[in-house]
Amino acid sequence: MGCLFCLDRPPENLPQRRGNPNRNQEERRGSIQLRRGTIRNYYDIVKTIGTGGFGTVFKVIDNHLGVERALKEIQKSKVGSDHQRKMMQEIEILKEINHPNIMKVYAVLDSETCYYIVTELLTGGELFEKVLSEMRFSENKAAKYLRDIMNAISYCHSKGIVHRDLKPENLLLATRDPDSPLKVIDFGISQRLIPGSKFTNPVGTLLYMAPEVFSGSYDHKCDIWSAGVILYLMLSGRPPFVGITEKEAINSIKACKLDMDKGCWKTISNEAKDLVSKMICVNPAERLNAERVLNHPWIKTHANNNIAEIPIKGEAKEELEKFSAQTKLKKSIYTFIAAQVTNQEERAQLESVFRSLDKNNSGKLTEADLANGSAILGLSHYLDVEEVMKNCDMDERGYIDYVEFLNAASNWDEKSHKDQLKKSFQTYASGVHGKIAINDLKSHVPGIENTEWNQFLIEADRDRDGAINLEELKVYLENKGFL
Repeated sequence: MGCLFCLDRPPENLPQRRGNPNRNQEERRGSIQLRRGTIRNYYDIVKTIGTGGFGTVFKVIDNHLGVERALKEIQKSKVGSDHQRKMMQEIEILKEINHPNIMKVYAVLDSETCYYIVTELLTGGELFEKVLSEMRFSENKAAKYLRDIMNAISYCHSKGIVHRDLKPENLLLATRDPDSPLKVIDFGISQRLIPGSKFTNPVGTLLYMAPEVFSGSYDHKCDIWSAGVILYLMLSGRPPFVGITEKEAINSIKACKLDMDKGCWKTISNEAKDLVSKMICVNPAERLNAERVLNHPWIKTHANNNIAEIPIKGEAKEELEKFSAQTKLKKSIYTFIAAQVTNQEERAQLESVFRSLDKNNSGKLTEADLANGSAILGLSHYLDVEEVMKNCDMDERGYIDYVEFLNAASNWDEKSHKDQLKKSFQTYASGVHGKIAINDLKSHVPGIENTEWNQFLIEADRDRDGAINLEELKVYLENKGFL
């Protein structure tokens, strides 16, 4: 693989744009030479396509090759030295990875204020979005997606690399084509593992973590467990292990009691159930490795369409929709509470920011308004473009209004103290008992289905009186990692 970094020289004459006769040769070589300087020396920014905790993701055109790429901007002012070190560790790992089922990183530019990471452009959306959009989802399609995941993981494991955070959000489709390959992304907590050694620091996303991870002694088999949980979700629409609190969820994972006899599982093939049970196996020594998963009869027959499609019942899709919506509900409640703990001085500042960004006085901010305005005004302290769009534009309207802007721009991390939470809660609590009825909360957090509110009530309303008091809300937010 060619050099990923070439940042030690000042800008020189830029190469000719589009139609470069050496394009194919350079793409085969896999290197794009970047130097210190302005990113626009090398790329034309087309539009903003996403945001993250530390920067923005753009769709760009490579000036040299004339091809579309994704460019992630990471502002140095927003990341500490430890995060920068981990980011460079991730890039060092990605430099050595070149696989069709792993997002390709092409280059990195280091400027005075930002890091820019250039990757292939993935436009197909997340795995579960694709599953939910399918008119008829079948075991054959589930097998194809699992094969893509395991091809990537088998390749990583052969190089001693363990992903450690496999989850649906980290699985993207390359395009919206029906047969688009699935790509594994986000190697932020991936690490190399010396043969015969173990990881000791528990990391990952709770519902997809293997039981041995919590014990602080685990290896590459943790990725197999996570992939097994994803397969279970694709087939049934439900996670195999749940709990109202984090402790309950961990206990459920450690107990590892799989229920594959009821509901939609009655129509799932025995071969699929066999593979699930061998991937979600509590003993890592007995758990299949990536190669054996790929050679399992279910993968061999279903991924290659060597057997008639076995449709997965609509019940599973309905459950998957509920599971996805629960994440949306938690995020919405988070932004609602965040907005209530913004003091008047900050509100005035944010109002001024909004007016400055809303050039045409439409009362709406587009992605371009946020991306361009925040850079011009230097708003990094008050405005996180990524969080604004991520938390607020869930229906993909392409804009946000003032209330949504205020919710997402609030700095929740600095305002989660109990006295401030109490003050904001009392603003909405009704009656002498200081409780808020679920209908009142619904009116302030719109766009959520009743089924998800019912689940919230089950989890948060611990005394089962049909309303939420301050202590119940604090416990709920703590269990969900918001406090």
